[in-house]
Amino acid sequence: MVLLERRTELAKAAAALRQAVSGSGSLLVVRGPLGTGKSSFLEALAQLAQEERAGLLRAQASAAEEGLAFGVVRQLADSGRCGVPAGPTRPRATTAMVAKPGGKATAPGQVPRTTPEHTPKELMSVLGTVSADRALLVLVDDLHMADTESLRALAREVARRHSRRLLFVFSVLSGDVRAERPAVKSLLGTADRTAVLSALGPTGTRSLIGDAFGTTAEEEFAGALYERSGGNPLVTRSLMDEVRFRGLSPTAANAGAVRALRPDHLYQRLAGFLRSQPDHVRRTANALAVLGRTVDPPVTARLAGLDTHRYAEAVRVLGLLGFLDERSGARAGGTLLWDALADSIPTEELTAMRSMAAELLHRAGHPAEAAAEQLLSVPAPHTPEAVRILREAADGALRWGAPRDAARHLRQALRDSSAVGSVRAGLLTDLASAERSFATVSALRHVAEALPLLDTARDRADAVTRLGPLLMEPAEFTIDSLMRDVADGLDAPGADDTVPSEPALRLEARRYALSAHDPSSIPGAVRRFKELGPRPPLRTSGQRELVASLAHTAFVTNSASAGQLAPLCAQLLERERPGPEHVHTTLPLAVNVLAAAGRTAGMADWLRVAGRRAHRQGGEVESAFIRAEQAMIALAAGNVADARQEMLRADVLADPEASGLPALCTAIFATVALHSEEPELAEEFLTRHRLSHPNQYLAALLHMARGLLAARRHEPRSALTHFRTAGQRMERIGWLNPVLLPWSSCAALMHHRLGEHDQALSAARLEVERAREWGAPGAEGHALVALGRILPGRRGAHVLEEAVAVLERGTNSHELCRALYALASHGKTSRTRSTDALKRAYDLGMECGADWMVRRISAKLRRDRAGTETEESRLTRAELRVARLAAEGSSNTEISEHLGISSRMTEKHLTNCYRKLGIPGRRSLREALGNAAGGHT
Repeated sequence: MVLLERRTELAKAAAALRQAVSGSGSLLVVRGPLGTGKSSFLEALAQLAQEERAGLLRAQASAAEEGLAFGVVRQLADSGRCGVPAGPTRPRATTAMVAKPGGKATAPGQVPRTTPEHTPKELMSVLGTVSADRALLVLVDDLHMADTESLRALAREVARRHSRRLLFVFSVLSGDVRAERPAVKSLLGTADRTAVLSALGPTGTRSLIGDAFGTTAEEEFAGALYERSGGNPLVTRSLMDEVRFRGLSPTAANAGAVRALRPDHLYQRLAGFLRSQPDHVRRTANALAVLGRTVDPPVTARLAGLDTHRYAEAVRVLGLLGFLDERSGARAGGTLLWDALADSIPTEELTAMRSMAAELLHRAGHPAEAAAEQLLSVPAPHTPEAVRILREAADGALRWGAPRDAARHLRQALRDSSAVGSVRAGLLTDLASAERSFATVSALRHVAEALPLLDTARDRADAVTRLGPLLMEPAEFTIDSLMRDVADGLDAPGADDTVPSEPALRLEARRYALSAHDPSSIPGAVRRFKELGPRPPLRTSGQRELVASLAHTAFVTNSASAGQLAPLCAQLLERERPGPEHVHTTLPLAVNVLAAAGRTAGMADWLRVAGRRAHRQGGEVESAFIRAEQAMIALAAGNVADARQEMLRADVLADPEASGLPALCTAIFATVALHSEEPELAEEFLTRHRLSHPNQYLAALLHMARGLLAARRHEPRSALTHFRTAGQRMERIGWLNPVLLPWSSCAALMHHRLGEHDQALSAARLEVERAREWGAPGAEGHALVALGRILPGRRGAHVLEEAVAVLERGTNSHELCRALYALASHGKTSRTRSTDALKRAYDLGMECGADWMVRRISAKLRRDRAGTETEESRLTRAELRVARLAAEGSSNTEISEHLGISSRMTEKHLTNCYRKLGIPGRRSLREALGNAAGGHT
């Protein structure tokens, strides 16, 4: 298996052996880095010698026997004397060697069979005897570790090879310092051929994996193993052994496990090999391991503590050893090799090297992020320069849209014991700015920790206003009291006189936003709003935040009309650049007011730009919150399908790290689910929120969802109780605008079911009255529909006509669809008007994606058609042709080309077909055409 991708090298060896058989000997040197299969290559040559009926002598040099005189020669002689056949067994010396002066002692109790001076003659005799009859292959593995006496003896024999039937094959570890000895260099310099073994490529590695597992490895698994091993056969085999030991299969699911493998036996072997290298080579390897993928020779040399000459020599050796790419100087050999290098460095030395590497990289002009990566593995930075590097890296990460990386850098900087006072406060507030994009709870905690360390009221105000009040929960985190304390500090006697009004305005805005559920605070907010007058100042961000907060309070309490608030909020947002930052202010409250007023023109584009910027900046919280705003705007326009899609895509805020969905998002999603006639989904959202009971609005929405579920189960009394409880909670906090929760109209319908006519009318008229005070067509039309359904006779039909007329002035297609359906379903609506209303309702239901309404309208159309078949309910010839082609699977474009009509006409014909046949869409055409075939003209 390890001879994959070795065909060229084997061909060289086979040619040399055939040449020896013919009577002309040669020397083949096999080179390669550690683990590239040199020994296995020699095994293959031994097998080849057996096939060619050549003789074989072999020896294995080793560091342990380097001090034994003629040790390698004795192995060769013994293998010839014993007639060792070519095979996989590597013969070792069967007798003890005599130590040369200064070498290792002879093993106790062993007596050499011959003296050292006789050994070369014995080898010469074996070589002459065997090669006289047949070709002879002489293999020496790891020649660079052979003793000097053996090297000299071999040199003498090699010099006479050309006139004899001898093939000498010596393997050498590329880059090993012992290969630089004069005796080794002299001997290798006489080679006739050289075979260089290198690492396997991705294809060879995949083949190796397939042979080992008996099946084709999945691409991601093979890629991970190749990345880890660098194609080195030794490392690859070790990793595969570890994979099998752990019972892992070669699938993509196990790719991550492969990347984490660190086989102990391989680590020990690599560590021992590295210890055997010269000091300058080892220090350079350590420096490269610390610097990772960064290629900067001057920085590496300084980190290794070497001059230019010694560093260049070390790089050359590491290239030969397979640690580096010899052309680019970049790291090679796979990640496991470099992990082993880094792990072999003592902890204290590694810490010092990483700190030094960070400073060297920073001074050399590398990005602060590269320098900071070094410091992330250090227990504590310990130097002001290290802290500066980490702060710069955090700033860069935020610019590149990586807030989590920024937070990692800042948290590491905070571990420095020297970071105290204003330095620590700055780190904490910067960390909060990064964390607010993915971990709002941690952001608040770090701001609270920073406040006592800040010297001035202005600094404290700047720190606390980094937090978005709409993402925090005042009841749980007491953020409202935190901001109140800071605001009191701004107003306190002796406070910093240079503090401008801007921080105070932003704090005031946040306080009003956070106390919107507190009935004791609402009168003050309404009064403050009126004090600002009809044209409040909107020049600064603080002024705009304050107006947004107060306008929202006026909206929820129904203290001002949509006609007053919508133009103000629209003007406010026109002055704001669309971006994710608005999520951390009170400005989303202005978006909420515009949605409630039905004034959505331009808002979808504004939020789309903000959402794209949030995505580029990596803001998970911002992206999800903007999706909630988009859902709210889509719902206000009646696009319930779009609203539902945005709702489901924004679930990232439910992440525990982000502290779950904030109250505003939860309320929006629950409202979307209720309008989508999915009260069970609304209940799931609300019960998942940890503050659904303390938060009066969320509690009211939860009762609303449960009331609708009870109504669906035909339990009107239980449903009425839930709706009334929802209303009581809304009244308790002074939130009277029916846009927020149309509980009164729902209660009216339940009274009507129960035969409680007076209570039904009273509840319905209350909602109509409040909706008219607000003045938005969507709210008024919704309330009028409920009243029209309750009123008997023509009075009810008249009110439903009024509801349709009101909604025609607005933009909410879903509410208009509901009103038209209610009008068509009323007993006193004429047949012609009913049919027209159903057709219009069907078109609107298809347009806004309200599938549940389309199904109801389709069912009513079928019932009406069953009673009387009119010409209007039949398909025209043109419609029938289009319908049949669509039923056969043709696209709109293909139908247009086939019939020679425009795409718009095709769409119009199909819409008419769906309505007349009473079906929701194209998928039902085939069955509907079959059922209605007899009725078409």
